[in-house]
Amino acid sequence: MLSLKYAGEKTSYIISFKKISKNIIQITGDFPVKRKGFVCCRVGSEDVLGDHTDYKTVYREIEGGAQFSNDGSVYTVPVPIVSFTAGLGGTVDGRKVQAVDLYEKLVLPSPLPEENYVFSGWNPEIPETGEINGNVTFQANFSYVETLEEVKEAKVAEMNAVQQQIITAGIDVTLTDGTTDHFDLTDRDQMRIMGLQSQVASGTELISWHTSNEDEHCKFYSNADMAMIAEKAVSYVTWHVTYFRDLRIYIRSLETKEAVADVEYGMDIPVEYQSNPLKAMIATRARAEQE
Repeated sequence: MLSLKYAGEKTSYIISFKKISKNIIQITGDFPVKRKGFVCCRVGSEDVLGDHTDYKTVYREIEGGAQFSNDGSVYTVPVPIVSFTAGLGGTVDGRKVQAVDLYEKLVLPSPLPEENYVFSGWNPEIPETGEINGNVTFQANFSYVETLEEVKEAKVAEMNAVQQQIITAGIDVTLTDGTTDHFDLTDRDQMRIMGLQSQVASGTELISWHTSNEDEHCKFYSNADMAMIAEKAVSYVTWHVTYFRDLRIYIRSLETKEAVADVEYGMDIPVEYQSNPLKAMIATRARAEQE
């Protein structure tokens, strides 16, 4: 600890001393801030340890003390540096680094999206007014916009997934005794049904069926029942495979994203995009509904 005496005064103050730079020193303690220069002594002694009578300028006041300079310099608040960068998908055109203290003084650079991208905003959001407290960086964000072809293929994949779910969910078949059984139609189930058609054709009376559900027992079906099961399963799968193929062709013919978005599985496909097999199946269904 040291004691401070201002030039021309006898009163001393207990202080702490710190040299900040060649021309700036820092004094902390309980003392009045004056512009007179001072000397420092040991506490309780008149021996001068440091003559600072040329430090007459208050560089800046700080909590618990002050800083003094001997070259007339005073502290000025640094002007914040504002930087602008670009994220993936674009660039910015304009002044990318600006020294300003108010947001209203900023000259925003122009975001330039690359092909298939759109500007989606600044991160963080840039205030319109107010003080800028400290250096800050704003990034221009860009969002990818799918092309029409990408939208089409995404819709095709979506419809294919729906088709597979519907086929896998299977069918209900009313048997010759009036009861109804449900048959899943996973790829494995379809292969089994195809394999059993030879037994139907050979006249085997009792044909065993192994479901894809491992928790269910195997079951016998009569030749007539298995023939009906196979016929309905093949017809069901054939309908959905044919329908999806034509739907896919229709989707890929569309010219706007809005039209693609409106496509739903099960919709009526325009006649000009229906294959002859699909037209025939639609006609058969229509006749069955009229009967």
